[in-house]
Amino acid sequence: MSLAIKYRPKNFDDHIGQDEIVKAFKRALREKRIAQAYLFAGPRGVGKTTTARILSKALNCDNFNDITENPCGKCSSCRDIENSRHIDVIEIDGASNRGIDEVRQIRENAKFLPARGRYKVYIIDEVHMLTIEAFNALLKTLEEPPKHVVFIFATTDPQKIPPTVLSRLQRYDFKPISTFDIIARLNQIVKVENINIDEKAIEEIARRSDGSLRDALVLLDQMRMFCEDRITYKDVLNILGAIEREVLEELLKAIYEGDYKKAISILDTILQRNLAILDFVKEFNEFLFDVFKEVVNNERKGYEKEDLMIFLNLALEMENAVRYSITPKVWLEFYISKMCFVPRTVQLMNILENYNIVYRAKDIKKEEKIKNEPKPLTLKEKLETYFLEKNDPYISGAILASNVIEENGKIKFIFKSENKFTAEELKTKLEVLQKALNYLNYPNREIEIIVEEENPLKLKLIRELGLRKEDEQ
Repeated sequence: MSLAIKYRPKNFDDHIGQDEIVKAFKRALREKRIAQAYLFAGPRGVGKTTTARILSKALNCDNFNDITENPCGKCSSCRDIENSRHIDVIEIDGASNRGIDEVRQIRENAKFLPARGRYKVYIIDEVHMLTIEAFNALLKTLEEPPKHVVFIFATTDPQKIPPTVLSRLQRYDFKPISTFDIIARLNQIVKVENINIDEKAIEEIARRSDGSLRDALVLLDQMRMFCEDRITYKDVLNILGAIEREVLEELLKAIYEGDYKKAISILDTILQRNLAILDFVKEFNEFLFDVFKEVVNNERKGYEKEDLMIFLNLALEMENAVRYSITPKVWLEFYISKMCFVPRTVQLMNILENYNIVYRAKDIKKEEKIKNEPKPLTLKEKLETYFLEKNDPYISGAILASNVIEENGKIKFIFKSENKFTAEELKTKLEVLQKALNYLNYPNREIEIIVEEENPLKLKLIRELGLRKEDEQ
């Protein structure tokens, strides 16, 4: 028997992660206030069907003369409901019984008194899959159901249920189970099952389950099949095709430092594991958001939240580009490069404190007027747009890292000394650049690629203080 089935909660006391819902049902059962139609909405594996079964047991438990807030789980009625064989508790899959004929059959059968228990309970899973005609056929029954009938609808997509039906249901929204609760439950189970597993491996399984206890138990079962003596953190990563947090940290650090070559090298190493590119992008984005939250909550140093916000914005664009592109690797490398080249944010107070710069007040009205006027595209912006449309992120990224100047009939691409590698790459693309300039109405211009050497001490100060140079303002 799988762990997910073996350790499914048998009563409300065993239920985890949905404390408010459990309290509400216990109070309702204690006070004999039972609605006749419920909607359980929420993501997969958070206890919707399990709660429906526990509620059915509470209404029909044989060990009590009336409904109870916590069923025994041991009587024949509770066992039959647990095993989906109770004659008065009918579980229906909405995906495969979605037509009007099936609903008409439910309406006809609902008229009859329960054969064995106190209530006849209909549990319809994935109810949003019913057709509009089927929902319409249910309306009258839901509005005036027989007193001995309780309908429980479960769904992962409540938006698809018609408002006319929703208005007749008592709705409960199930939230994803916290990682902490899942870890606590997994620790209990591995002790009972005598599973030898690292604590870090349990944490990774819980994190990977995405708020679903059922998914966590399925993953733990899967790990048992693959690992013989002990389940380690490395085993979990290898089996799930995941990336170590340390590697993602190294990639983010290279991006933050603007080290394009190192970032691409780390990325190539990661992709050699034959991971699905979209899965990697999702994992990186999740890691990036975790880092951002830690920085905002002052739990991590070394990053500025403004920079991470820019990275997150680019990361979301990257996920969309990778998802719908026939060349996902190209777009992945482009956006990682773009993150490397994006300018860092600077706080004004840091500039004033370190360099004693005098801030000159400007005419605000004049500035607002200029700001609202549309600015013509610069040659650099035109070239970036051109190569993006041509699906050539490498040249676009190189142009982004340069200062483009039109002077004396020449087009100069000026790079800083730390971008020598990018400048050399661009030199190999002179013919492509000339073609782009001709297209953009800059015909027969001489192209010059220049690398400016900088004072090492000055460059070190600029990097350590996070300043923008004058030509980057």
